[in-house]
Amino acid sequence: MKERILKSNACSKVGRPQTKVNIAKPVNFPEWFLEGMRKYEAKGAEFELMLGMVKITWNGKPAILRTIHDFAREYQNEYLPRFPQLTKLQFEEGVFA
Repeated sequence: MKERILKSNACSKVGRPQTKVNIAKPVNFPEWFLEGMRKYEAKGAEFELMLGMVKITWNGKPAILRTIHDFAREYQNEYLPRFPQLTKLQFEEGVFA
C-alpha cells in the first residue's frame, strides 16, 4: 500500500479540499474586532456593547463580560504574532485608530 502525501491542493483526510490562506497584511483592530463579532454571531452568539465592555451571550449559557482591553490583548498576543514583520510599536500606534 502506498503512503499518501497530502499537498496544499489535495483533499484532507475527510475529503474536503484543504485551503491555505496567506494574508500578507493584518487588518486593523476595529476591523478584526467586527469580523470576529460577525463570525460568532453567525454561530449564534449575541453581543451587547457597553461602555468599554462587551457582553457575550450564547443560547442557554451564562453571559460573559469582556473588556475592550481583553480583545486588544488577544489581538496583540494571538492575531498579530501571525505577522512577524510587525512590531509592538506599530500595534500601539494603530490599535484604536
